[in-house]
Amino acid sequence: MPAGALERAVELLARLGEEPFEPTVAELASGAGMPTSTAYRLLAELEQHGFVQRGPDKTVTLGPRIVALGRAAEARLRERLVAPATPVMAALSDEVGETVILTVPCGLEAIALHVVETELHPVRLTYASLRRAPMHRGASGKILAAYLEAPDRERLLGAVGEPALEAELRRIRQDGFVVTQDEVDRGATAAAAPILDRRGRIAAGLSVAGPTERMQQRLDRATGAVRAAALKIERACLL
Repeated sequence: MPAGALERAVELLARLGEEPFEPTVAELASGAGMPTSTAYRLLAELEQHGFVQRGPDKTVTLGPRIVALGRAAEARLRERLVAPATPVMAALSDEVGETVILTVPCGLEAIALHVVETELHPVRLTYASLRRAPMHRGASGKILAAYLEAPDRERLLGAVGEPALEAELRRIRQDGFVVTQDEVDRGATAAAAPILDRRGRIAAGLSVAGPTERMQQRLDRATGAVRAAALKIERACLL
């Protein structure tokens, strides 16, 4: 498959993963901004390899091969990232007394791969595992966005269309951490630091989050602790 066709095929797969319903080929093509004939041709090729399935009502869904690949990718992430990160996250949660979240980038979103909730407070931030959120909102997402490779960061900036975001992401890279308030969950404040792979690329983000009233009282401590914990995970992971 030529490079241009490959990019369009990936766009179709990404949109299928994001749609809350099963779109028709025409609807999928319209959302991706390509001719319906092009979408038909690409989907036919993807279907041959088990990446999509087309129904008799002309709708399209992700195919079984995507499910298998997704499970394999999740298993590897849990072995290489989640398993070594979990004890560090638990220690961080005990130290700061708040919820700790491990996020990874997926397209223009941040996905919560693993969450450790504090047991020290009855009122705490609850953040479901595999929850998706816009990468340009909240500490858990912005720490990923700031360290994206330049082409991916430019794509995010173009899609979001917020002029001030580029400068904010530049500051986050310079500081090595980010603190946000009320950007994803009202009444919540979070501090996050990057987890980089051995080539210096973003692999994940680590954040500690809780009710603003409590977090503001210990924000310096939380920020220092999450940065130290992120470095521990970097050293422990096979990334």
